[in-house]
Amino acid sequence: MLNILLKIIVVPIVLILASKILPGVHFPYLYQPIVTGVVLALVGHLLEWALLKKETFWVSLVVDFVISAIFLYTFAYYYQDAYVTIFGVVLTSVVLTAIEFFVHLWLLGSGRARKEPSY
Repeated sequence: MLNILLKIIVVPIVLILASKILPGVHFPYLYQPIVTGVVLALVGHLLEWALLKKETFWVSLVVDFVISAIFLYTFAYYYQDAYVTIFGVVLTSVVLTAIEFFVHLWLLGSGRARKEPSY
């Protein structure tokens, strides 16, 4: 539960900062990176639930990167006046994946990534 709350806060903040700092990422309205970030956080949480194990650590990170890039590119296409370049999408996805790297290490190290019920 703590993982999803962390993601819902951190991912939109990263997207807002990317929009302000990177020339290839532009979200003119504040709701756009927030909605995109919350959706990415929820999808990322579902991916962790489905994929994350010690054996699939790197696969999970690659899938996170690809999904982040696809979602960012797609969402920016549908938002009014928003745009992203391939470079901006790749750079933002790398930052999000770097954060996921540490989150995954924490989840696996703390045992929170287990799928079986705990008694």
